[in-house]
Amino acid sequence: MVKFLKGLFESSKLSRNTTPKLVSVIFAIVLYMFVMGEVNPEEERPLNNLKVELLNKEELENSGLVFIDQNEFTVNVKIAGKKNELPKISPDDIKVSADLSNAKEGENIIILKVSNPVNVEIKEMAPQQINVRLDKIVQGQKNVEVIPKGSPVRNYVVGKYRTTPDSVLIEGPKSRVNLVAKVVAEIDVEGIKDNIRKDVPIKAVDSQGEDVIGVDVKTNNVNVYLSMLKLKNVPIKPNIQGAVREGYKITKVEVTPENITLRGEENKIDGISEIFTKNISVEELDTALVTQVNLDLPKDLEAPYLQDLPEIYVGVEKIETKEFTFKGSEISANNLKNTLTTNIGELNQDIKVKISDVRSVLEKVNRNDLELIIDAEGLDVGTYTFKLNLNKNGSYEDIEILPQEIKIQLLNKEDLEVTNETIDEDTNEVNN
Repeated sequence: MVKFLKGLFESSKLSRNTTPKLVSVIFAIVLYMFVMGEVNPEEERPLNNLKVELLNKEELENSGLVFIDQNEFTVNVKIAGKKNELPKISPDDIKVSADLSNAKEGENIIILKVSNPVNVEIKEMAPQQINVRLDKIVQGQKNVEVIPKGSPVRNYVVGKYRTTPDSVLIEGPKSRVNLVAKVVAEIDVEGIKDNIRKDVPIKAVDSQGEDVIGVDVKTNNVNVYLSMLKLKNVPIKPNIQGAVREGYKITKVEVTPENITLRGEENKIDGISEIFTKNISVEELDTALVTQVNLDLPKDLEAPYLQDLPEIYVGVEKIETKEFTFKGSEISANNLKNTLTTNIGELNQDIKVKISDVRSVLEKVNRNDLELIIDAEGLDVGTYTFKLNLNKNGSYEDIEILPQEIKIQLLNKEDLEVTNETIDEDTNEVNN
């Protein structure tokens, strides 16, 4: 390099004194540059979380667009420069911007621009673009649903409700508004049995009951009227209509289920002790009947837990006859005065008793359980015609007694004893 400079100076016809001076100057410059490169070298420095400036946001608002998920973005940059210059650079000196003037509804990839401060070089920037999601602002009308919280008094349940207003306006990004399944008013019913009327705050929720964030419900509160209903368990009574075929009898009526839970206002349900079914016709029936039938529910009462119609079983059997024979001496005289007796023991007449009923009943009838009786209440000595009755333990379809009446004498016990003594004395004289 020295030879080059010397030749240069000689060719330029510089004087001998001038050449050394120039060489010294150049050498000094080179030495300065070398020293400065060692003392003040070039370095890199990271600047993290620099805020991205969003340009032309007003145009989005004028177009009815809003940000989804996020509207603030940051980037990380790495700058390079002389060691003594870098400390002078603050994050505010690095301007990163995104131009939203051409952004549309949906996803938008926006290239970032960054300013380059004096004496500093931008070496890296991450990310170099951002994903801006935009959505239209829309409105919608949603019905208000009341959500009870807690448990009422035992045997009471929440009934119907009414809200004023019954629907409200919601507003927000279309994707958020579309998530709204309903607007709900939560109301506490713990330990309650009386109807409720009060103002209740409302909120927008999705199909899972979770709050939908970012949706503006234009009405803060609604007035809620909530009725409380009473539960009561009562038996089901079949309403049998008509007559079975002649010679047949209904032997059993069963209902499944036997009882039902009713729901209604307290003043209307307290007076109910049973519930009848709709009419069940058994006209000319000669076999068992199994059918399902509706309940004859009073107005404003419900059977909320009845899954299927009640099933009715009507058992029908043919009527048969069983006959028993009694002797006159087996007749009992009820209510007979203590001083009287009868001549029933002298009767030789047979008495037929015919009992008609279904076989399942007749099979349980034993002769020993039956007794023929006459009623001698208030009668004195004399001859009377008595109607025969059967002192029965059961209730039968039909009882026939033949003959229906018998003639019996009522006698004084004392007269009968005298007569018997006379007979005995006469008998003894004859024998002697």
